[in-house]
Amino acid sequence: MRQVSFTVFLSLLMATFVCIGFVLAIVMGRLGHSPFAWGVLGLVLGPIALLLALVTARDERSPSQVVAGGIPGSGPVDVLVGIDGSPESAAAATAALDLLGGRVGRLTLMAVTDIDDSVAGSQEQAYLRRVLEGQGEAVRAWLRDHPLPVQPEPTVIPDLVLRSGQPAATLDRMAAEDGYGLLVVGARGAGLSSVLLGSVATRLAARASVPVLVIGDRAREARGERRLHVVDRAEPHR
Repeated sequence: MRQVSFTVFLSLLMATFVCIGFVLAIVMGRLGHSPFAWGVLGLVLGPIALLLALVTARDERSPSQVVAGGIPGSGPVDVLVGIDGSPESAAAATAALDLLGGRVGRLTLMAVTDIDDSVAGSQEQAYLRRVLEGQGEAVRAWLRDHPLPVQPEPTVIPDLVLRSGQPAATLDRMAAEDGYGLLVVGARGAGLSSVLLGSVATRLAARASVPVLVIGDRAREARGERRLHVVDRAEPHR
Protein backbone atom coordinates (compact mmCIF):
# COMPACT_ATOMS: atom_id res chain seq x y z
CA MET A 1 0.00 0.00 0.00
CA ARG A 2 2.84 2.36 0.85
CA GLN A 3 4.49 1.53 -2.46
CA VAL A 4 1.30 2.43 -4.34
CA SER A 5 0.96 5.70 -2.42
CA PHE A 6 4.56 6.64 -3.13
CA THR A 7 4.10 5.86 -6.83
CA VAL A 8 0.97 8.04 -6.98
CA PHE A 9 2.77 10.85 -5.13
CA LEU A 10 5.75 10.66 -7.50
CA SER A 11 3.46 10.68 -10.54
CA LEU A 12 1.61 13.75 -9.25
CA LEU A 13 4.91 15.50 -8.51
CA MET A 14 6.24 14.82 -12.00
CA ALA A 15 2.97 15.99 -13.56
CA THR A 16 3.16 19.21 -11.51
CA PHE A 17 6.72 19.92 -12.66
CA VAL A 18 5.76 19.26 -16.28
CA CYS A 19 2.78 21.63 -16.00
CA ILE A 20 4.99 24.31 -14.43
CA GLY A 21 7.50 23.95 -17.26
CA PHE A 22 4.77 24.22 -19.89
CA VAL A 23 3.18 27.28 -18.27
CA LEU A 24 6.54 29.04 -17.85
CA ALA A 25 7.45 28.36 -21.50
CA ILE A 26 4.23 30.05 -22.63
CA VAL A 27 4.15 32.95 -20.15
CA MET A 28 7.85 33.84 -20.23
CA GLY A 29 7.92 33.41 -23.99
CA ARG A 30 5.16 35.96 -24.33
CA LEU A 31 7.24 38.34 -22.20
CA GLY A 32 10.16 38.04 -24.62
CA HIS A 33 12.23 35.34 -22.90
CA SER A 34 13.35 31.99 -24.28
CA PRO A 35 10.43 29.53 -24.07
CA PHE A 36 12.75 26.52 -24.23
CA ALA A 37 15.03 27.71 -21.42
CA TRP A 38 12.16 28.54 -19.08
CA GLY A 39 10.38 25.31 -19.94
CA VAL A 40 13.46 23.32 -18.91
CA LEU A 41 13.83 25.38 -15.72
CA GLY A 42 10.23 24.70 -14.80
CA LEU A 43 10.61 21.01 -15.54
CA VAL A 44 13.74 20.72 -13.37
CA LEU A 45 13.10 23.21 -10.54
CA GLY A 46 9.32 23.25 -10.36
CA PRO A 47 7.97 25.81 -7.84
CA ILE A 48 11.43 27.38 -7.45
CA ALA A 49 11.34 28.27 -11.16
CA LEU A 50 8.03 30.07 -10.55
CA LEU A 51 9.73 32.30 -7.98
CA LEU A 52 12.61 32.99 -10.38
CA ALA A 53 10.13 33.88 -13.11
CA LEU A 54 8.32 36.34 -10.84
CA VAL A 55 11.58 38.08 -9.95
CA THR A 56 12.72 38.15 -13.59
CA ALA A 57 9.41 39.51 -14.88
CA ARG A 58 9.41 42.25 -12.22
CA ASP A 59 12.96 43.37 -12.99
CA GLU A 60 12.93 42.98 -16.79
CA ARG A 61 14.18 45.77 -19.06
CA SER A 62 14.00 46.27 -22.82
CA PRO A 63 17.38 47.74 -23.87
CA SER A 64 17.98 48.98 -27.40
CA GLN A 65 21.09 48.68 -29.54
CA VAL A 66 21.52 51.03 -32.48
CA VAL A 67 23.18 48.86 -35.10
CA ALA A 68 23.48 51.74 -37.57
CA GLY A 69 22.20 55.30 -37.72
CA GLY A 70 20.27 56.59 -40.70
CA ILE A 71 19.13 59.73 -42.47
CA PRO A 72 15.40 60.63 -42.45
CA GLY A 73 13.48 61.67 -45.51
CA SER A 74 11.57 64.92 -45.80
CA GLY A 75 8.09 63.39 -45.70
CA PRO A 76 5.58 63.56 -42.84
CA VAL A 77 5.19 59.80 -42.16
CA ASP A 78 7.71 58.10 -39.87
CA VAL A 79 7.81 54.35 -40.52
CA LEU A 80 8.86 51.53 -38.16
CA VAL A 81 9.43 48.12 -39.79
CA GLY A 82 9.62 44.86 -37.85
CA ILE A 83 12.39 42.58 -39.16
CA ASP A 84 12.72 38.90 -38.22
CA GLY A 85 14.42 37.21 -41.18
CA SER A 86 11.22 36.00 -42.87
CA PRO A 87 10.59 36.72 -46.58
CA GLU A 88 7.58 38.85 -45.65
CA SER A 89 9.55 41.07 -43.29
CA ALA A 90 12.30 41.34 -45.90
CA ALA A 91 9.75 42.81 -48.31
CA ALA A 92 8.13 45.04 -45.68
CA ALA A 93 10.41 48.08 -45.90
CA THR A 94 10.45 48.35 -49.69
CA ALA A 95 6.68 47.75 -49.81
CA ALA A 96 6.17 50.69 -47.45
CA LEU A 97 8.51 52.87 -49.51
CA ASP A 98 6.72 51.85 -52.69
CA LEU A 99 3.37 52.70 -51.13
CA LEU A 100 4.30 56.01 -49.45
CA GLY A 101 6.83 57.36 -51.93
CA GLY A 102 8.06 60.84 -50.99
CA ARG A 103 5.88 60.95 -47.86
CA VAL A 104 8.45 58.89 -45.91
CA GLY A 105 10.21 60.64 -43.04
CA ARG A 106 12.16 58.49 -40.59
CA LEU A 107 12.56 54.85 -41.62
CA THR A 108 13.60 52.45 -38.86
CA LEU A 109 14.18 48.72 -39.25
CA MET A 110 13.91 46.99 -35.87
CA ALA A 111 14.49 43.38 -34.85
CA VAL A 112 13.41 42.02 -31.47
CA THR A 113 15.32 39.27 -29.68
CA ASP A 114 14.97 37.33 -26.42
CA ILE A 115 15.68 39.16 -23.19
CA ASP A 116 17.62 36.24 -21.68
CA ASP A 117 21.42 36.47 -21.67
CA SER A 118 22.32 33.00 -22.92
CA VAL A 119 24.39 31.34 -25.60
CA ALA A 120 21.30 30.85 -27.75
CA GLY A 121 20.27 34.46 -27.11
CA SER A 122 23.71 35.75 -28.11
CA GLN A 123 23.59 33.68 -31.29
CA GLU A 124 20.14 35.04 -32.11
CA GLN A 125 21.32 38.62 -31.53
CA ALA A 126 24.28 38.08 -33.85
CA TYR A 127 21.98 36.56 -36.49
CA LEU A 128 19.47 39.42 -36.26
CA ARG A 129 22.26 42.01 -36.50
CA ARG A 130 23.33 40.40 -39.78
CA VAL A 131 19.71 40.34 -40.96
CA LEU A 132 19.29 44.03 -40.12
CA GLU A 133 22.50 44.99 -41.90
CA GLY A 134 21.44 42.96 -44.94
CA GLN A 135 17.99 44.55 -44.99
CA GLY A 136 19.49 48.01 -44.61
CA GLU A 137 21.67 47.41 -47.65
CA ALA A 138 18.68 45.97 -49.57
CA VAL A 139 16.68 49.14 -48.85
CA ARG A 140 19.54 51.36 -50.02
CA ALA A 141 19.87 49.30 -53.21
CA TRP A 142 16.11 49.52 -53.82
CA LEU A 143 16.20 53.29 -53.37
CA ARG A 144 19.03 53.62 -55.87
CA ASP A 145 16.84 51.86 -58.44
CA HIS A 146 13.59 53.55 -57.33
CA PRO A 147 14.37 57.10 -56.20
CA LEU A 148 11.57 58.62 -54.13
CA PRO A 149 9.77 61.65 -55.60
CA VAL A 150 10.06 65.02 -53.85
CA GLN A 151 12.99 63.76 -51.77
CA PRO A 152 16.11 65.96 -51.81
CA GLU A 153 19.53 64.41 -51.67
CA PRO A 154 20.65 62.53 -49.64
CA THR A 155 17.78 60.10 -49.89
CA VAL A 156 16.33 58.09 -47.00
CA ILE A 157 18.77 55.83 -45.12
CA PRO A 158 17.14 53.54 -42.52
CA ASP A 159 18.05 53.38 -38.84
CA LEU A 160 18.85 49.81 -37.76
CA VAL A 161 17.80 48.98 -34.18
CA LEU A 162 17.98 45.76 -32.14
CA ARG A 163 15.81 45.54 -29.01
CA SER A 164 15.01 42.82 -26.46
CA GLY A 165 11.48 41.87 -25.43
CA GLN A 166 8.23 40.35 -26.63
CA PRO A 167 8.05 41.20 -30.36
CA ALA A 168 4.49 42.53 -30.68
CA ALA A 169 4.53 44.52 -27.43
CA THR A 170 8.03 45.89 -28.07
CA LEU A 171 7.23 47.02 -31.62
CA ASP A 172 3.99 48.64 -30.49
CA ARG A 173 5.66 50.39 -27.54
CA MET A 174 8.46 51.83 -29.66
CA ALA A 175 6.05 52.97 -32.38
CA ALA A 176 3.85 54.78 -29.86
CA GLU A 177 6.58 56.25 -27.64
CA ASP A 178 8.81 57.43 -30.48
CA GLY A 179 6.03 58.99 -32.56
CA TYR A 180 5.97 56.71 -35.60
CA GLY A 181 3.02 57.16 -37.94
CA LEU A 182 3.05 53.65 -39.44
CA LEU A 183 4.13 50.20 -38.21
CA VAL A 184 4.95 47.62 -40.92
CA VAL A 185 5.25 43.86 -40.29
CA GLY A 186 5.22 40.64 -42.27
CA ALA A 187 2.12 38.45 -42.21
CA ARG A 188 4.10 35.41 -41.11
CA GLY A 189 7.15 35.32 -38.85
CA ALA A 190 10.28 33.20 -39.12
CA GLY A 191 10.71 29.89 -37.33
CA LEU A 192 8.39 28.06 -34.94
CA SER A 193 8.01 30.89 -32.42
CA SER A 194 4.86 32.18 -34.12
CA VAL A 195 3.23 28.75 -33.62
CA LEU A 196 3.93 28.81 -29.88
CA LEU A 197 3.56 32.51 -29.14
CA GLY A 198 0.97 33.55 -31.70
CA SER A 199 1.31 35.70 -34.78
CA VAL A 200 2.96 39.08 -34.16
CA ALA A 201 1.01 40.52 -37.08
CA THR A 202 -2.29 39.25 -35.68
CA ARG A 203 -1.63 40.70 -32.24
CA LEU A 204 -0.56 44.06 -33.62
CA ALA A 205 -3.49 44.25 -36.01
CA ALA A 206 -5.84 43.66 -33.07
CA ARG A 207 -4.42 46.14 -30.56
CA ALA A 208 -1.62 48.32 -31.97
CA SER A 209 -1.40 51.97 -30.91
CA VAL A 210 -0.60 53.20 -34.44
CA PRO A 211 -1.76 52.21 -37.96
CA VAL A 212 -0.35 48.84 -39.07
CA LEU A 213 0.60 47.69 -42.58
CA VAL A 214 0.73 43.88 -42.88
CA ILE A 215 2.76 42.50 -45.80
CA GLY A 216 1.48 39.24 -47.28
CA ASP A 217 3.47 36.34 -48.72
CA ARG A 218 3.23 37.64 -52.30
CA ALA A 219 4.68 41.06 -51.49
CA ARG A 220 7.77 40.39 -53.56
CA GLU A 221 5.75 40.06 -56.76
CA ALA A 222 4.35 42.79 -58.96
CA ARG A 223 2.36 45.55 -57.29
CA GLY A 224 -0.86 44.38 -58.90
CA GLU A 225 -0.52 40.94 -57.29
CA ARG A 226 0.80 42.10 -53.90
CA ARG A 227 -1.41 41.45 -50.89
CA LEU A 228 -1.21 44.51 -48.64
CA HIS A 229 -3.51 44.89 -45.67
CA VAL A 230 -3.68 48.21 -43.81
CA VAL A 231 -5.16 47.96 -40.34
CA ASP A 232 -5.81 51.37 -38.81
CA ARG A 233 -6.00 51.08 -35.01
CA ALA A 234 -5.20 54.68 -34.21
CA GLU A 235 -5.63 58.16 -35.56
CA PRO A 236 -2.81 59.00 -38.02
CA HIS A 237 -0.17 61.39 -36.74
CA ARG A 238 -0.67 64.84 -38.15
